[in-house]
Amino acid sequence: MNCTNKPSKGNTILCGLSFDNKDNHKRITTGENFYILGGSAKTHENLVEKVLEFNEVIKKYGKKLDDLSETEYHDIVKEISTENEKIYWFFHA
Repeated sequence: MNCTNKPSKGNTILCGLSFDNKDNHKRITTGENFYILGGSAKTHENLVEKVLEFNEVIKKYGKKLDDLSETEYHDIVKEISTENEKIYWFFHA
């Protein structure tokens, strides 16, 4: 039996979580390879915009999220991020 620790292709998603909600409204947005959960209206909207921007950059490079290496992932994060944002990006393979 051949066992490897390679991630299966086709199951990669971007997941955004925010905990600054004070109005008890449950915000959930899903789209092409992403889930955004929680947050105030403004924070939730900002996270959705960032993942949509991330997806546009992937398409610009002719790739899919599943095809990105860790280096490519972080390069895209640097491309779409600004210094004053409080968004943390993690890559897990």
